[in-house]
Amino acid sequence: MTMSEALRQLHIDGYVILPGLLSSSQVEQIKGALTPLLARQPWARGEFFGSRTRRLHNVLAKTRATDDLVNHPAVVELVRAVLGHPQVSIVNAIEIHPGETAQPFHQDDVLFPIARPHPPLIVNTMWAITEFTRENGATVLVPKSQDLAALPETYQSVSAEMDPGSVLLWNGGLFHGGGANHSVHARLGLNVNYNCAWLRQQENQYLAIPRETARELPDDILRLIGYDAFLNIYGLVDHAHPLGVLGRPVQLIDSAGGGNPAATAPTPDGPGT
Repeated sequence: MTMSEALRQLHIDGYVILPGLLSSSQVEQIKGALTPLLARQPWARGEFFGSRTRRLHNVLAKTRATDDLVNHPAVVELVRAVLGHPQVSIVNAIEIHPGETAQPFHQDDVLFPIARPHPPLIVNTMWAITEFTRENGATVLVPKSQDLAALPETYQSVSAEMDPGSVLLWNGGLFHGGGANHSVHARLGLNVNYNCAWLRQQENQYLAIPRETARELPDDILRLIGYDAFLNIYGLVDHAHPLGVLGRPVQLIDSAGGGNPAATAPTPDGPGT
């Protein structure tokens, strides 16, 4: 599938699966990093979050194993094509265990008070770290429902069945939910949620990720989590680019996403570099 084909499916159906983006060794490395962290998490509570599900929030603050997924070129290219200037809203691992019931259908962008239909505000992703099947709780989607205010009485749904290393992307307005796990194995996925840079992030990335951890991250990930200046206006620190807070030499980015060599941003600690 080409990027144009993927973008077209995402636009029409509200979701698309990109298969085989990770090698088996990459998947095993990620699984090995997430599994012990998840094992220390309590069971979720409530119908929405599940009683046989473990969730690991704020993953970027706890392991470097998933950085390449958050900033995967194919995914970020597609997200940028939809949202323009995106930012990471949340990164969490979700492990659905045997016996879990289906999550209620919901829309990720429902909390933003903007009347439908509206341009996409969120592109959500779910990376398959283990196999995703209908039996073990693969994400369930209602195709073409991204512009609906409510589900009709009758509708068709599909399960996002994937091999490990594949990723599901969907429009934040699409009705979806985690599936019920009727198997004997847990289903593990990494959820990376991107929203428009002018919206509030679900996880407060600046406080959730300690300053010393943020200093270890490359510029492209820092920009994705919000250390960026949207339209060279929003997100500044003392009227300077936020990357300067971490001591990085920075350059203002024009609204089309390219560099503007004539507009080097000063840092809060001194002149531009």
